[in-house]
Amino acid sequence: MLKNKLKIIAVLTVLILTFSLPIVKAENITSDDGTTPINDNLEANVTTDEDNLKKGDIYLTGDHVTVDYIVDGNLFIFANHVTINSQIGGDAFIFANTVTIEKQGYIFSNLFTFSKNVNIYGVVYDLYAASENTTIDGFIHRDVHIGSDTVNISGTIKRNAHINCSSLNFTTNSDNNQTEEETTPTTKARINGNLTYSAKTEISVPEGVVTGETTFKQLASSDSNIAEKTIMSLITFVVTIIAVWLLCSWLAPNFLKATPALLTTKKVLPVIAFGILTPIVGIFLTIVFFFMGITSTLGLLLLMMVFSLIIISTSIFTITLNTIICNKLKIEKRASIFCMLVGISMILWLIGFIPFIGPLLGLIVVILGLGIVVSSLVLKNKEKIKK
Repeated sequence: MLKNKLKIIAVLTVLILTFSLPIVKAENITSDDGTTPINDNLEANVTTDEDNLKKGDIYLTGDHVTVDYIVDGNLFIFANHVTINSQIGGDAFIFANTVTIEKQGYIFSNLFTFSKNVNIYGVVYDLYAASENTTIDGFIHRDVHIGSDTVNISGTIKRNAHINCSSLNFTTNSDNNQTEEETTPTTKARINGNLTYSAKTEISVPEGVVTGETTFKQLASSDSNIAEKTIMSLITFVVTIIAVWLLCSWLAPNFLKATPALLTTKKVLPVIAFGILTPIVGIFLTIVFFFMGITSTLGLLLLMMVFSLIIISTSIFTITLNTIICNKLKIEKRASIFCMLVGISMILWLIGFIPFIGPLLGLIVVILGLGIVVSSLVLKNKEKIKK
Protein backbone atom coordinates (compact mmCIF):
# COMPACT_ATOMS: atom_id res chain seq x y z
CA MET A 1 0.00 0.00 0.00
CA LEU A 2 2.89 2.34 0.79
CA LYS A 3 4.32 1.70 -2.67
CA ASN A 4 1.03 2.62 -4.33
CA LYS A 5 0.75 5.86 -2.35
CA LEU A 6 4.26 6.85 -3.32
CA LYS A 7 3.30 6.16 -6.94
CA ILE A 8 0.43 8.64 -6.64
CA ILE A 9 2.68 11.36 -5.24
CA ALA A 10 5.36 10.72 -7.87
CA VAL A 11 2.91 10.76 -10.79
CA LEU A 12 1.23 13.96 -9.60
CA THR A 13 4.60 15.64 -9.07
CA VAL A 14 5.69 14.79 -12.61
CA LEU A 15 2.39 16.05 -14.04
CA ILE A 16 2.63 19.33 -12.15
CA LEU A 17 6.22 19.93 -13.24
CA THR A 18 5.43 18.94 -16.84
CA PHE A 19 2.61 21.46 -17.23
CA SER A 20 4.11 24.25 -15.15
CA LEU A 21 7.63 24.35 -16.64
CA PRO A 22 7.68 24.16 -20.45
CA ILE A 23 11.34 23.18 -20.76
CA VAL A 24 12.88 23.59 -24.21
CA LYS A 25 15.99 21.67 -25.12
CA ALA A 26 18.91 23.97 -25.87
CA GLU A 27 20.69 23.91 -29.18
CA ASN A 28 23.98 25.39 -30.28
CA ILE A 29 23.50 29.15 -30.29
CA THR A 30 24.61 30.44 -33.65
CA SER A 31 23.12 32.88 -36.08
CA ASP A 32 22.15 32.07 -39.65
CA ASP A 33 25.68 32.66 -40.93
CA GLY A 34 27.17 30.32 -38.31
CA THR A 35 28.53 33.02 -35.99
CA THR A 36 27.69 33.84 -32.40
CA PRO A 37 24.60 36.09 -32.16
CA ILE A 38 25.67 39.70 -31.66
CA ASN A 39 23.74 42.93 -31.88
CA ASP A 40 25.07 46.48 -32.16
CA ASN A 41 25.71 46.86 -28.44
CA LEU A 42 26.69 43.33 -27.50
CA GLU A 43 29.71 41.10 -27.80
CA ALA A 44 29.37 37.60 -26.39
CA ASN A 45 32.48 36.78 -24.40
CA VAL A 46 32.69 33.01 -24.75
CA THR A 47 35.43 31.61 -22.55
CA THR A 48 36.55 28.20 -21.32
CA ASP A 49 38.61 29.28 -18.31
CA GLU A 50 38.36 26.20 -16.09
CA ASP A 51 39.59 28.14 -13.07
CA ASN A 52 36.39 30.16 -13.22
CA LEU A 53 34.11 27.17 -13.84
CA LYS A 54 31.59 25.53 -11.50
CA LYS A 55 30.23 22.19 -12.67
CA GLY A 56 26.80 20.92 -11.73
CA ASP A 57 23.67 22.74 -10.60
CA ILE A 58 24.10 25.87 -8.47
CA TYR A 59 21.68 27.06 -5.77
CA LEU A 60 22.01 30.62 -4.45
CA THR A 61 20.13 32.83 -1.99
CA GLY A 62 20.78 36.27 -0.51
CA ASP A 63 20.02 39.98 -0.84
CA HIS A 64 22.35 40.84 -3.74
CA VAL A 65 23.52 37.85 -5.77
CA THR A 66 26.05 38.28 -8.58
CA VAL A 67 27.10 35.37 -10.76
CA ASP A 68 30.43 36.19 -12.44
CA TYR A 69 31.70 32.64 -12.97
CA ILE A 70 30.80 29.99 -15.54
CA VAL A 71 28.07 27.56 -14.48
CA ASP A 72 28.16 24.23 -16.29
CA GLY A 73 24.66 23.23 -15.23
CA ASN A 74 21.37 24.74 -14.10
CA LEU A 75 21.10 27.84 -11.91
CA PHE A 76 18.51 28.32 -9.14
CA ILE A 77 18.35 31.68 -7.35
CA PHE A 78 16.05 33.15 -4.66
CA ALA A 79 17.19 36.71 -3.90
CA ASN A 80 16.33 40.41 -3.88
CA HIS A 81 18.66 41.63 -6.64
CA VAL A 82 20.27 39.22 -9.12
CA THR A 83 23.00 40.04 -11.65
CA ILE A 84 24.25 37.54 -14.22
CA ASN A 85 27.59 38.53 -15.71
CA SER A 86 28.85 35.20 -17.02
CA GLN A 87 27.91 32.07 -18.94
CA ILE A 88 25.18 29.69 -17.72
CA GLY A 89 25.32 26.35 -19.48
CA GLY A 90 21.82 25.16 -18.55
CA ASP A 91 18.51 26.68 -17.50
CA ALA A 92 18.25 29.58 -15.05
CA PHE A 93 15.35 29.69 -12.57
CA ILE A 94 15.29 33.07 -10.81
CA PHE A 95 12.84 34.46 -8.24
CA ALA A 96 13.85 38.00 -7.32
CA ASN A 97 12.86 41.66 -7.13
CA THR A 98 15.22 42.70 -9.92
CA VAL A 99 16.97 40.44 -12.43
CA THR A 100 19.68 41.85 -14.71
CA ILE A 101 21.49 39.89 -17.42
CA GLU A 102 24.52 42.06 -18.18
CA LYS A 103 26.21 42.36 -21.58
CA GLN A 104 28.65 39.59 -20.67
CA GLY A 105 25.79 37.41 -19.43
CA TYR A 106 25.11 34.41 -21.67
CA ILE A 107 22.40 31.88 -20.78
CA PHE A 108 22.78 28.97 -23.17
CA SER A 109 19.32 27.62 -22.43
CA ASN A 110 16.08 28.96 -20.94
CA LEU A 111 15.58 31.77 -18.45
CA PHE A 112 12.53 31.31 -16.21
CA THR A 113 11.97 34.30 -13.95
CA PHE A 114 9.26 35.60 -11.65
CA SER A 115 10.40 39.11 -10.76
CA LYS A 116 9.35 42.73 -10.48
CA ASN A 117 11.95 44.03 -12.94
CA VAL A 118 13.71 42.05 -15.67
CA ASN A 119 16.54 43.61 -17.68
CA ILE A 120 18.16 41.67 -20.52
CA TYR A 121 21.37 43.18 -21.95
CA GLY A 122 23.14 39.93 -22.75
CA VAL A 123 22.16 36.73 -24.56
CA VAL A 124 19.34 34.38 -23.57
CA TYR A 125 18.16 31.32 -25.48
CA ASP A 126 14.44 31.40 -24.52
CA LEU A 127 12.83 33.86 -22.11
CA TYR A 128 9.86 33.04 -19.88
CA ALA A 129 9.12 36.05 -17.67
CA ALA A 130 6.31 37.09 -15.33
CA SER A 131 7.13 40.59 -14.13
CA GLU A 132 5.99 44.17 -13.69
CA ASN A 133 8.60 45.70 -16.01
CA THR A 134 10.59 43.89 -18.69
CA THR A 135 13.39 45.43 -20.77
CA ILE A 136 15.10 43.60 -23.64
CA ASP A 137 18.20 45.39 -24.89
CA GLY A 138 20.22 42.29 -25.70
CA PHE A 139 19.77 39.20 -27.86
CA ILE A 140 17.07 36.53 -27.45
CA HIS A 141 18.19 33.62 -29.58
CA ARG A 142 14.80 32.01 -29.91
CA ASP A 143 11.38 32.99 -28.43
CA VAL A 144 10.09 35.18 -25.63
CA HIS A 145 7.01 34.50 -23.51
CA ILE A 146 6.28 37.52 -21.34
CA GLY A 147 3.47 38.50 -18.99
CA SER A 148 4.27 42.02 -17.84
CA ASP A 149 2.71 45.41 -17.22
CA THR A 150 5.34 47.30 -19.26
CA VAL A 151 7.58 45.79 -21.93
CA ASN A 152 10.42 47.77 -23.54
CA ILE A 153 12.22 46.23 -26.52
CA SER A 154 15.37 47.76 -27.98
CA GLY A 155 17.28 44.55 -28.70
CA THR A 156 16.83 41.58 -31.00
CA ILE A 157 14.46 38.63 -30.75
CA LYS A 158 15.53 36.07 -33.31
CA ARG A 159 12.22 34.23 -33.53
CA ASN A 160 8.75 34.86 -32.11
CA ALA A 161 7.48 37.09 -29.32
CA HIS A 162 4.41 36.21 -27.25
CA ILE A 163 3.58 39.14 -24.98
CA ASN A 164 0.74 39.93 -22.61
CA CYS A 165 1.04 43.51 -21.35
CA SER A 166 -0.51 46.92 -20.77
CA SER A 167 2.27 48.92 -22.45
CA LEU A 168 4.59 47.74 -25.25
CA ASN A 169 7.37 50.10 -26.39
CA PHE A 170 9.95 49.79 -29.17
CA THR A 171 13.15 51.88 -29.35
CA THR A 172 13.95 53.56 -32.66
CA ASN A 173 16.98 55.60 -33.67
CA SER A 174 16.69 58.71 -35.84
CA ASP A 175 19.55 59.53 -38.18
CA ASN A 176 20.56 63.11 -37.33
CA ASN A 177 22.57 63.42 -40.58
CA GLN A 178 19.49 63.09 -42.77
CA THR A 179 17.69 66.06 -44.24
CA GLU A 180 14.17 66.92 -43.18
CA GLU A 181 12.79 65.28 -46.36
CA GLU A 182 14.83 62.11 -45.79
CA THR A 183 14.33 61.80 -42.07
CA THR A 184 13.04 58.28 -41.36
CA PRO A 185 13.23 56.52 -38.00
CA THR A 186 15.49 53.47 -38.12
CA THR A 187 14.55 50.64 -35.83
CA LYS A 188 16.87 49.45 -33.12
CA ALA A 189 14.36 46.90 -31.84
CA ARG A 190 13.86 43.86 -34.05
CA ILE A 191 11.69 40.75 -33.97
CA ASN A 192 12.73 38.39 -36.75
CA GLY A 193 9.69 36.16 -36.34
CA ASN A 194 6.06 36.86 -35.48
CA LEU A 195 4.72 39.16 -32.79
CA THR A 196 1.62 38.06 -30.90
CA TYR A 197 0.56 40.40 -28.14
CA SER A 198 -2.46 40.95 -25.92
CA ALA A 199 -3.38 44.36 -24.52
CA LYS A 200 -6.45 46.45 -23.77
CA THR A 201 -5.78 48.67 -26.79
CA GLU A 202 -3.87 48.07 -30.01
CA ILE A 203 -0.30 49.38 -30.06
CA SER A 204 1.33 51.13 -32.99
CA VAL A 205 4.28 48.94 -34.00
CA PRO A 206 6.99 50.90 -35.90
CA GLU A 207 7.62 49.80 -39.46
CA GLY A 208 10.52 47.40 -39.82
CA VAL A 209 10.44 46.07 -36.25
CA VAL A 210 8.60 42.83 -36.98
CA THR A 211 9.75 40.69 -39.89
CA GLY A 212 6.85 38.25 -39.70
CA GLU A 213 3.20 38.81 -38.86
CA THR A 214 1.81 40.93 -36.04
CA THR A 215 -1.26 39.60 -34.26
CA PHE A 216 -3.18 41.66 -31.72
CA LYS A 217 -5.59 40.12 -29.22
CA GLN A 218 -7.60 42.59 -27.21
CA LEU A 219 -7.93 41.87 -23.52
CA ALA A 220 -11.54 41.81 -22.40
CA SER A 221 -12.52 44.00 -19.50
CA SER A 222 -12.86 42.37 -16.11
CA ASP A 223 -16.61 42.92 -16.11
CA SER A 224 -17.24 41.29 -19.49
CA ASN A 225 -15.40 38.03 -18.83
CA ILE A 226 -16.13 37.54 -15.13
CA ALA A 227 -18.79 34.92 -15.90
CA GLU A 228 -16.40 33.00 -18.14
CA LYS A 229 -13.66 33.03 -15.49
CA THR A 230 -16.11 31.87 -12.83
CA ILE A 231 -17.29 28.94 -14.93
CA MET A 232 -13.73 27.95 -15.83
CA SER A 233 -12.76 28.11 -12.16
CA LEU A 234 -15.58 25.74 -11.23
CA ILE A 235 -14.77 23.34 -14.06
CA THR A 236 -11.06 23.31 -13.14
CA PHE A 237 -11.86 22.67 -9.48
CA VAL A 238 -14.22 19.77 -10.18
CA VAL A 239 -12.11 18.18 -12.92
CA THR A 240 -9.00 18.25 -10.69
CA ILE A 241 -10.85 16.41 -7.91
CA ILE A 242 -12.21 13.83 -10.34
CA ALA A 243 -8.73 13.27 -11.83
CA VAL A 244 -7.21 12.68 -8.39
CA TRP A 245 -10.09 10.33 -7.48
CA LEU A 246 -9.60 8.27 -10.64
CA LEU A 247 -5.85 8.15 -10.11
CA CYS A 248 -6.23 7.00 -6.51
CA SER A 249 -8.87 4.43 -7.52
CA TRP A 250 -6.42 3.01 -10.04
CA LEU A 251 -3.18 3.04 -8.03
CA ALA A 252 -4.33 2.76 -4.41
CA PRO A 253 -7.96 1.74 -3.93
CA ASN A 254 -7.22 0.59 -0.37
CA PHE A 255 -6.05 4.11 0.44
CA LEU A 256 -9.49 5.50 -0.46
CA LYS A 257 -11.19 2.90 1.73
CA ALA A 258 -8.97 3.69 4.71
CA THR A 259 -9.14 7.50 4.66
CA PRO A 260 -12.63 7.89 6.24
CA ALA A 261 -11.38 6.30 9.47
CA LEU A 262 -8.79 9.05 9.79
CA LEU A 263 -11.50 11.71 10.16
CA THR A 264 -14.13 9.74 12.05
CA THR A 265 -11.98 8.28 14.84
CA LYS A 266 -9.45 9.49 17.38
CA LYS A 267 -6.89 9.52 14.58
CA VAL A 268 -8.19 12.93 13.53
CA LEU A 269 -5.85 14.65 16.01
CA PRO A 270 -2.69 13.19 14.40
CA VAL A 271 -4.17 14.13 11.02
CA ILE A 272 -4.46 17.78 12.07
CA ALA A 273 -0.95 17.71 13.57
CA PHE A 274 0.58 16.24 10.42
CA GLY A 275 -1.34 18.72 8.25
CA ILE A 276 0.09 21.68 10.16
CA LEU A 277 3.63 20.39 10.69
CA THR A 278 4.33 18.91 7.24
CA PRO A 279 4.78 22.22 5.34
CA ILE A 280 6.69 23.76 8.26
CA VAL A 281 9.10 20.84 8.56
CA GLY A 282 9.38 20.53 4.78
CA ILE A 283 10.36 24.17 4.29
CA PHE A 284 12.78 24.04 7.24
CA LEU A 285 14.53 20.93 5.89
CA THR A 286 14.66 22.46 2.41
CA ILE A 287 16.48 25.51 3.77
CA VAL A 288 18.90 23.28 5.68
CA PHE A 289 19.59 21.17 2.58
CA PHE A 290 20.18 24.28 0.47
CA PHE A 291 22.77 25.64 2.87
CA MET A 292 24.50 22.26 3.12
CA GLY A 293 25.21 22.49 -0.60
CA ILE A 294 25.81 18.79 -1.26
CA THR A 295 22.17 17.89 -0.60
CA SER A 296 20.66 20.95 -2.30
CA THR A 297 19.12 18.78 -5.03
CA LEU A 298 17.39 16.72 -2.35
CA GLY A 299 16.12 19.95 -0.81
CA LEU A 300 14.62 21.06 -4.11
CA LEU A 301 12.90 17.68 -4.58
CA LEU A 302 11.55 17.86 -1.03
CA LEU A 303 10.15 21.35 -1.66
CA MET A 304 8.47 20.17 -4.87
CA MET A 305 7.00 17.20 -3.02
CA VAL A 306 5.52 19.41 -0.28
CA PHE A 307 3.98 21.79 -2.83
CA SER A 308 2.56 18.84 -4.76
CA LEU A 309 0.92 17.49 -1.61
CA ILE A 310 -0.54 20.92 -0.81
CA ILE A 311 -1.96 21.17 -4.34
CA ILE A 312 -3.77 17.82 -4.09
CA SER A 313 -4.79 18.23 -0.43
CA THR A 314 -8.16 19.83 -1.25
CA SER A 315 -8.95 16.99 -3.64
CA ILE A 316 -7.98 14.34 -1.07
CA PHE A 317 -10.21 15.92 1.61
CA THR A 318 -13.16 16.22 -0.80
CA ILE A 319 -12.78 12.57 -1.87
CA THR A 320 -12.59 11.48 1.79
CA LEU A 321 -15.68 13.52 2.72
CA ASN A 322 -17.53 12.04 -0.23
CA THR A 323 -16.59 8.52 0.87
CA ILE A 324 -17.84 9.18 4.41
CA ILE A 325 -21.18 10.51 3.15
CA CYS A 326 -21.60 7.65 0.68
CA ASN A 327 -20.90 5.13 3.45
CA LYS A 328 -23.49 6.80 5.70
CA LEU A 329 -26.09 6.79 2.93
CA LYS A 330 -25.05 3.28 1.82
CA ILE A 331 -24.32 4.42 -1.70
CA GLU A 332 -22.31 1.69 -3.42
CA LYS A 333 -22.77 2.14 -7.16
CA ARG A 334 -19.77 3.78 -8.78
CA ALA A 335 -21.91 6.08 -10.94
CA SER A 336 -23.77 7.33 -7.85
CA ILE A 337 -20.50 7.86 -5.97
CA PHE A 338 -19.22 9.86 -8.94
CA CYS A 339 -22.32 12.09 -9.03
CA MET A 340 -22.11 12.63 -5.28
CA LEU A 341 -18.43 13.61 -5.63
CA VAL A 342 -19.29 16.20 -8.28
CA GLY A 343 -22.06 17.63 -6.09
CA ILE A 344 -19.89 17.88 -2.97
CA SER A 345 -17.11 19.48 -5.01
CA MET A 346 -19.47 22.17 -6.30
CA ILE A 347 -20.78 22.85 -2.78
CA LEU A 348 -17.27 23.30 -1.37
CA TRP A 349 -16.39 25.57 -4.31
CA LEU A 350 -19.43 27.77 -3.65
CA ILE A 351 -18.70 27.98 0.09
CA GLY A 352 -15.26 29.33 -0.83
CA PHE A 353 -16.90 32.58 -2.01
CA ILE A 354 -18.42 33.34 1.41
CA PRO A 355 -16.42 36.17 3.07
CA PHE A 356 -14.24 35.05 5.99
CA ILE A 357 -15.89 31.61 6.14
CA GLY A 358 -14.66 30.63 2.68
CA PRO A 359 -10.92 31.32 3.22
CA LEU A 360 -11.08 29.79 6.71
CA LEU A 361 -12.73 26.65 5.38
CA GLY A 362 -10.18 26.50 2.57
CA LEU A 363 -7.33 26.54 5.09
CA ILE A 364 -8.97 23.80 7.18
CA VAL A 365 -9.54 21.67 4.08
CA VAL A 366 -5.88 21.98 3.04
CA ILE A 367 -4.66 21.05 6.54
CA LEU A 368 -6.95 18.02 6.77
CA GLY A 369 -6.23 16.86 3.22
CA LEU A 370 -2.49 17.16 3.72
CA GLY A 371 -2.76 15.43 7.09
CA ILE A 372 -4.73 12.54 5.59
CA VAL A 373 -2.00 11.73 3.07
CA VAL A 374 0.94 12.08 5.45
CA SER A 375 -0.66 10.40 8.47
CA SER A 376 -1.87 7.46 6.38
CA LEU A 377 1.73 6.84 5.33
CA VAL A 378 3.22 7.31 8.80
CA LEU A 379 0.56 5.45 10.80
CA LYS A 380 0.55 2.53 8.37
CA ASN A 381 4.32 2.19 8.70
CA LYS A 382 4.05 2.24 12.50
CA GLU A 383 1.46 -0.55 12.43
CA LYS A 384 3.74 -2.66 10.23
CA ILE A 385 6.66 -2.08 12.57
CA LYS A 386 4.59 -3.13 15.61
CA LYS A 387 3.46 -6.31 13.85
